[in-house]
Amino acid sequence: MRVIIGVIVGYLVFALPSHALFRVTHHDPHAPASITFEICVIVYGILFAFAAGYIASFIGGRYNLLAAAIVAGIVALVALASVVSMGISWSPLAAVVFMTPAVLGGGWYYGQRSSNARESR
Repeated sequence: MRVIIGVIVGYLVFALPSHALFRVTHHDPHAPASITFEICVIVYGILFAFAAGYIASFIGGRYNLLAAAIVAGIVALVALASVVSMGISWSPLAAVVFMTPAVLGGGWYYGQRSSNARESR
């Protein structure tokens, strides 16, 4: 049950801020944008993707890396579905190339921190 909750919360940590960014800036995520905007969005997405993996792992408990891996899989699948339905554009490509690994990185980082904390006890 913890893994399911971790996956849901982790994905929402990534998806909601990403969606909000495009709504607030009035940019279509599939339309070309300035390189500055694209870089800022990618960095923003990486940060929230990392947080999503970390939080999913935290909530996932003993199966922390599984929770992060599932969130990463969902991020990649949603991005690939976007490519299939809308065509190749910069934002779903960035989600696959940068944000999916960032989710895994967040999960890995949580796992390292929690194992180091257990060893120091």
